[in-house]
Amino acid sequence: MEHNRAAVGPRVLDDVRVLDFTGIIAGAYCTRMLADLGADVLKIEPPGGEMMRHIAPLRGDTSTVFSALNSGKRSLAMDLKSPAAADICKLLVGRYDVVVENFSPGVMQRLGLDYASLREENPALVMCSISGYGQTGPGAARPAYAPIVQAMSGYEMVTLAAQPGVDRPLNMGLPVGDTCAAQQAFGAICAALYYRARTGIGQYIDIAMFDSLLATMHRDFQAAFHPDVIERTYGPIAVRDGYVMVMPLSQRQFVDLCALIGRPDLQEDARFATMRARFDNYNELMRITETWSHTRTAQEAVRGFESAGIPCTVYRDIREAADDPQLHHRGMLTEVVDAAGPLKVPNAPFLYSATHAAVRPEVATLGQHTLDVLGDELGMPEHDIEALAAAGVIHTP
Repeated sequence: MEHNRAAVGPRVLDDVRVLDFTGIIAGAYCTRMLADLGADVLKIEPPGGEMMRHIAPLRGDTSTVFSALNSGKRSLAMDLKSPAAADICKLLVGRYDVVVENFSPGVMQRLGLDYASLREENPALVMCSISGYGQTGPGAARPAYAPIVQAMSGYEMVTLAAQPGVDRPLNMGLPVGDTCAAQQAFGAICAALYYRARTGIGQYIDIAMFDSLLATMHRDFQAAFHPDVIERTYGPIAVRDGYVMVMPLSQRQFVDLCALIGRPDLQEDARFATMRARFDNYNELMRITETWSHTRTAQEAVRGFESAGIPCTVYRDIREAADDPQLHHRGMLTEVVDAAGPLKVPNAPFLYSATHAAVRPEVATLGQHTLDVLGDELGMPEHDIEALAAAGVIHTP
């Protein structure tokens, strides 16, 4: 199926049209995935461009992060605070299937672009709002970025609990809150489109980063309310030249590990005799394994674990991981082209047998499609477009 990565070809969301009012990561990644599956995504940006256009790493004035998140979308630049811009959006909504936004709660209503208003223009509309805490409730108005939501949701304290000897919460690494919300929104929108195809009924979707993060903490959420101590941690074990990760979870893997490290006696040890006992004493099993691994190089240890069929790996950075032959086999790395030239990006993480899924390689410049949308799509006279540009309502390249 690896050939189903073509930039053109049948896709599951062909003929779906999306108005994208999003910025930063949560909204932009959601609509990028929709575009990867064939949706025609029109990104609405302020005349100065959305914030991510200015986020490093940069090549000249072009953000690589923006390009990776927004490839395959068209760009219409206008000032949504202008009533004329809101009127244009309402004209567009009648021609589109989906609206996605991640402003703070209440902003779309103040702009006259909330679901109740847009539904009047398109009763079958599917609209999704992504926010930190949801659109209503006692905490809905709190400002939210991924580091804030990750701290208050318990996510960072769960991560801290897995770090022996560390007392201070770690600096935020990956923007997990943003990415989780993007994925939940993407799935919810696709499900709503399926429901609409069956019933003709559109609907509104309210996605919160807080909810999305909480929904990912499966074991740890239960452990917070049930007094069954879990000390098992999955972490590195030492080798001569660094660390490796190994996870002997099944009974077969445990037996093969005992043989590999020369400790068949562990199979009779009460601490490891049953699966539950082995899970309860997993950290001790790793300490015993480390007495074998620390005299070997990472490559020697990994060869040993792999020969025994035990899941393992050396620790790699992203550049090393990007060279993995498996990623190349799956077509998971590709190039898009922005104003600074070709850019390597991860491809769509989907492989379908009958349709294509791939990032479209073009990254629109700010307002690149403004004239096309207003003139060709909406049939607006040229003098009206010129007046909007002169008033600063729209931006054209």
